[in-house]
Amino acid sequence: MEKKFELDSNSQQLKHFREELRPLLKQTGLDDKASGEVLLALQEALTNIVRHSYGSEGGKIQVDFSEDAGEVRFSIRDFGHKFDLTQVPDPVLPRDKPGGLGIFLIKQLMDRVTYDGSCNPGNLLHLIKLKSSKPV
Repeated sequence: MEKKFELDSNSQQLKHFREELRPLLKQTGLDDKASGEVLLALQEALTNIVRHSYGSEGGKIQVDFSEDAGEVRFSIRDFGHKFDLTQVPDPVLPRDKPGGLGIFLIKQLMDRVTYDGSCNPGNLLHLIKLKSSKPV
């Protein structure tokens, strides 16, 4: 199964995206816990794009969804400022100030997170969730 989404970088679009994605995740066979983890990781990634890649400028976000017998994959493409989230170190816990845990959550919730910095302009992020509970 494959599906492409084109979003504007605003919170209302992100809400509609989550609502459209829920039944797709159910069709993949992911259990409720894994589906919730995927939705949270995507929300964090998309929120970071809206805030940090585009800021007040706004722009387009492309999300490609695919799945096969072993995994669910998302490729998230924006056209904003470069930002490689895979290079951000894990935070020191507990945090002494609120916020700053989104990237850490993405890395913890997904089985594989990779960044492709060859896009010009913008960023390409790949998020993979394995259907089995054992990461590769």
